[in-house]
Parts: sequence; C-alpha cells; structure tokens
Amino acid sequence: MAKCIDLVAGFFESGKTTFIKKLIKNEVLGYYDRILIINCEYGMESYSDFEVEGLDIRTVDIFKKDDFNQDRINKEIGEYKPDYIVVEYNGMWEIADILEMKFDDGFYIKNLISLVDYKTFDSYISNMESVIVDKIENSDIVVINQPVYEDDLDQKFRVIKSINKSCDVFTDDELFVEEEADIINDKMTRSDLEIVKFAMMFLVFNMVIIGLKYVFPNFYKESFQRIMGIFVSLLVQILPFLLIGAIISSLIQVFVPAGKFNRIFAKTSPKSMLAALFAGVFFPVCDCAMVPIATSIVKKGYSVPVAITFLLASPAVNPVVIMSTVYAFPNQPMMVVYRVVFGLLIALFAGLSLMVLETLYKRKSRQSNIEGHFINTEGDWSYGWGNKIIKDYINKYSISQASLARLNLKGRMRYLEAISIHTKNELFKMGFYLVIGAFISSVLQVMVPKGLFLQVNKVNSISVLVMIVAAFFISICSTSNAFIARSFYNIMPLNSLLAFMVMGPMLDVTNLSVMLGTFKKGFVFKLIAVLVYISFVVFSLMGGGLKLV
Repeated sequence: MAKCIDLVAGFFESGKTTFIKKLIKNEVLGYYDRILIINCEYGMESYSDFEVEGLDIRTVDIFKKDDFNQDRINKEIGEYKPDYIVVEYNGMWEIADILEMKFDDGFYIKNLISLVDYKTFDSYISNMESVIVDKIENSDIVVINQPVYEDDLDQKFRVIKSINKSCDVFTDDELFVEEEADIINDKMTRSDLEIVKFAMMFLVFNMVIIGLKYVFPNFYKESFQRIMGIFVSLLVQILPFLLIGAIISSLIQVFVPAGKFNRIFAKTSPKSMLAALFAGVFFPVCDCAMVPIATSIVKKGYSVPVAITFLLASPAVNPVVIMSTVYAFPNQPMMVVYRVVFGLLIALFAGLSLMVLETLYKRKSRQSNIEGHFINTEGDWSYGWGNKIIKDYINKYSISQASLARLNLKGRMRYLEAISIHTKNELFKMGFYLVIGAFISSVLQVMVPKGLFLQVNKVNSISVLVMIVAAFFISICSTSNAFIARSFYNIMPLNSLLAFMVMGPMLDVTNLSVMLGTFKKGFVFKLIAVLVYISFVVFSLMGGGLKLV
C-alpha cells in the first residue's frame, strides 16, 4: 500500500488516544509493520505501554507548536523508516499548518479524522466555533464519541453536514465492528475523487460537443451554435452585476456588525413592516444571501412577519437589481418602476398575511396558557411562532459564515483576505446555478418553436403562469434575472416578463434550496403557494384586465 499519514484531530479529552489505539489494533495490523505515532497533546491516556503483537510501534511526542514542522517530521521518517504514520493532532492548532507540509519517502496525508465529544459539542460550537469548524470543514471522517440521545444526535449530524457535506460521519460504536476496514483501505481519497469527477465531467462535455459536430452536423450548425451564442452573451451581461453583488455582500459581511438592523425587527408593527420593506436598500446582495439574515432575525425571537417581509421585499429595492433592470430594459423605464412597486406590494401582502396568522397564534397561546396548557414558555409570543417555522437544529446551532474561512494575513490585510474569500464563496455558490439557468434559457429560446410561444400568448393568464414556472428554474439570481427576462422580450408579453422578474427572487430553485435548509418544509411550501397565487392574479390583471403594460 501507499505510504500514508492519517491525522486525528479533536479537542482535549475527545478520545483521540483511545481511537488511535483501536485503529491500530483493528485495522492497521495486517496492512503495515512499522508504525510511527506522533503525539502532539498531553492527555489522561498515553502510549507508554501500548503494544500490539506483530507490529513495531514507535511513539514520538511533539508538544510545542514551534517544534512541529516539516523538517522534524521528515527527520523522524528518515530515522525510523515507518510504513504508516498516525498523528494525534493538537486540538488548538490550525489544520492548515500541517496540510501545507511536504513529506519525504512518498508519505502524504490521506485521511483527516476529527473526533467530537457528544457531551461537549454544544459548548464548543457556542464558545470556540472557529476552532471546531476549522477541524470539521477539512475532515474526511468525523467521529462522535459517547452519544446519548438519538434525537439530539441527529441534530449534531446535520450541523456537521452543514459545515462539511462530503465528510463521512460515524458514532464511535459504529467503527471497527465489521471485518471490512473503515479507515485503512485502498479507497480513493476525497480530494482525488473530486479531481476525477471534474476530469470526467470535462471529458464528457467535450465528447458531447464533438459528437454533435460530426454525428449531427446540421443540428450543430443551425441550433447548437445559436444556443452557445445566446448563452455566452447572457453570461457576459450577467457576470458584472453578479460580481458587484458578491463584493457588496462581502463588504457587509466584514464591516457591518451583526444585529445592526435587528431593532427594526423587534416586534410586529406598522412601523416595523414599513422599515422592513425598504431595509433591503442597505443590503445590495443576491436574494439567497438574504435568507441567512432573515433566519438569524427569526432565531433571535424577533417578528416573523417583519423578517419575511424584509426577505421578500429586499430584491425589489436592491440598488444592484434596479441598476441591472435599467440596463436590461433601457427603453422601458416603467418596467423598472413596476418591478419595484409590485415587488413591494406582494411582499407586503405576504407579510400582512403572516401578521394575521401570528395574531391568531398569540390568541391561541394566551388562551391555552390561561387554561393551563402552556404552548409558549419562552416569555415572548413571537419566539413560539418562530419555533414553528425554523428547523430544530437551526434553532439550536448557529454556524457563522465568517468562521468557515480562517484568515492567515495579519493587520488590515485580514480585511482584504476576508472580502476576497467571501466574494469567492458567493461567486462559486451562485455561479453554478447561474450557468445552468442561462443555458436552459438559451435552449428554450432556440429549441422551443416560436409558434408555441404565440399559442401561449393568446391566453394572457397562461403566459403569466408559464413565466412564473420558468422563474422557478431559470431566474437564478435577482441581480441578473432581468437579462434572462430580456432574452424573452420579443416572444412573451411584458406582464409575464414582470411576473418572471418579480417572482424569480422569491421562487427560484436556488433560493428555495437555501430556505429549505433553514425553514421547515410546511412553512416554505405554504409561503410559495400563497406567493404563486398572488402573483398569478396580479400579473394576469396587469395584462388582461388592467392592461398596464
């Protein structure tokens, strides 16, 4: 087998030493002969008397961070000539320190295993979030020690997966129970697997293009080249505004203190509703970036109707969105006005509907409390309502995005690093969906016969419904969906294009996926049903009844 290094990280007393001993006894034996254990942390348990028949085990203690470096490890490799190395890594040291090292004799880091203690997990997440996230986000395997309650364990699984989607999560009693090895095996590493996936996707993509060119030459010349031309032109128009939105989002993330605008959402009132409608002016970011902000507001026990109104209205008054709409429809100034006005009205209607539901919930809570059935024990009526719509593990844990990126630079340069990291994350997060949405839009324009669009346009309400459905799949981002709407300018009526632009940020698949990761499914689908119904009626009346456009 290849000469590999397994890194076992975790906080003090998380069970690293016990885990390493089990790993060597159950899986290393039979694969390797000479084992080097590098111990970087004092603990209640030691390796002083650790022996396994058939294995030559050597333990080296390196407790000082300055001594733990590439030269020292390579020195131990040269002297001992091990077949396998396992490192008990200090829980307070950054993972990046060892990941940047290069090792002699063909050694490489294969698995990064993080151990978390069930009993102390909540405390560490609350008080040392950046440190524990640094370990989990880089891990190939996460092991939860000493689990107690199954329901609470599921919440911890979800939190770990929200930090690192591709890692494997086990409890300690699930490992080393079968003959098949869980850790020491010939499986491809996670990083190598990602490289192979990318290479395969690139290869398939090129094979498809070559196949179209030579197997279907007429389709390639008449349709495919047109699709790619429209696709590239859409990306060229969209990307600058997406970049502007990502940079502004980063500036807000870095420089605007958490909770700066939370006083707006303290309680449900006409003043708060009005402020929420226009608060989006101060958050010129993509609509999916607004969901975590709204979530944090609700989680703190603030007004749900006001928070949702803010979430839905923000794209309408977003300066970047307004600017992109002006650019996409330079000769249609009323399109910009209608987009803002109807976006605000629909958000306000949804907020008022939630206000009515919250009022009914309050009355029911008060009546139940009077009768001795205590529905809300938190002392705040809105808190109980918030618990009904926010997922349980979101209520309990809060992983800030800032902690997902450990900064290496010092002084003022840290701000520049933070901005660049956040901007990169925003672009990569939205870029995939944007490319897919632009490509689908291009395919629809070329492949769907114009006669079909003309048939749809004969019934105004059907054209509106078609564009509302299209908004779910290809609207993608509020800062750029005006350009996708513009690409349908000559084949769909203006009121249906407005429905697409206004409802896209509220309904698109990207936003929905983010919302489903935070809010409960029942609430999300009911909210979407209400929004679809309102938008269908309003925009159908615009073209067929009121004829505003």
